[in-house]
Amino acid sequence: MYKTILVCLDNLERIDGILDLALPLAERHEAHLVGLHVTPSVFVNLATEVSVTYLEETKRALRKTADAVRDRFKQRVDAAGLSAEWRVEEPVDANYARAVTRHALCADLIVAGQPHTSEWNGGALVTDVLIETGRPLLFVPYAGRFTDVARRVMIAWNGTREAARAAFDAIPLIAQAEEVRILAVDPHRLPAKAGLAPADDLALVLARHGAKIEAAVSYSGEISVGDDLLSSLSDAGSDLLVMGCYGHSRIREMLFGGVTRHILQHMTVPVFMSR
Repeated sequence: MYKTILVCLDNLERIDGILDLALPLAERHEAHLVGLHVTPSVFVNLATEVSVTYLEETKRALRKTADAVRDRFKQRVDAAGLSAEWRVEEPVDANYARAVTRHALCADLIVAGQPHTSEWNGGALVTDVLIETGRPLLFVPYAGRFTDVARRVMIAWNGTREAARAAFDAIPLIAQAEEVRILAVDPHRLPAKAGLAPADDLALVLARHGAKIEAAVSYSGEISVGDDLLSSLSDAGSDLLVMGCYGHSRIREMLFGGVTRHILQHMTVPVFMSR
C-alpha cells in the first residue's frame, strides 16, 4: 500500500486532471496526500537586465498562482475527506527537479503531470527525481481524464533490473488490478546472456501477490518499440503502463532506453515509472 503520496501541482490548468487520478488512488490506499507546488524561478529566461520593480511584480504574480493552486487543492481534498497537507517550495535556482527531490525522498509514490514537450521538465524529473531518490513516479497524461486507473495494467518487460524494479514497486497497484498483462516486446532482439529473467518467471511471482496475470509477446516490425507499446495498450484496453526508466548508455538506448522518452512524450494512459 502507498501510505504517503506526493502530488506535484505546477499550475491551475492541470491540477484537476492530476487530482482526478490522485484523489481516488489515495482513498483506495488510505494514504496521506502531500500537495507540492514549486514556484518557478523569477530569473528563468531573462535575456537582459530587468528592474527591481519587474522582479517584485513577477514574484507577486507567482505567489498569487501558488495561492490559487493551494486553494483548489484544499477544496478538492476537503470534498474527498482525505488526510492531506500542502507545501510550497521556492527554489534558489531554476532546477525544478532538484526542488521536487527533497520532498520526494520521503514519499511512497510521486504523482505528476505529463511533462511539457516544449520545456521537457520530464527529462529532469526522470534523471533527478527517479535516479536520485529511487522513488516510483506516476505520470498523468495532459490529454484525457483518468479517475480510476490500475484496473487493467500492462507491464513492459525486457527482463532487466530496471523493469523488475518498476514491476515490484507497482505491486500495491498490481495486486488490486482486475487484469495484468506482462508484455515482452521483441524478445528476440535482447542479448542472450545470463541474468535476463523471462516474463513467465515474473508472472509466477506476481501471481503470489494475488494478481491475475498473463504473459504476452509482441513484435514491433517496422514501427518503433514505443509505438508498439502504445498500440498494445490500446488493443488490450489497458489503463496503466508500468515500465522501467533506462539510462543513457549507448547499449541500453539501443535495447529499450529510447522508449522512455517516447512514452513520456506520447503517453495515452498514466505511466508508472521506476529506476
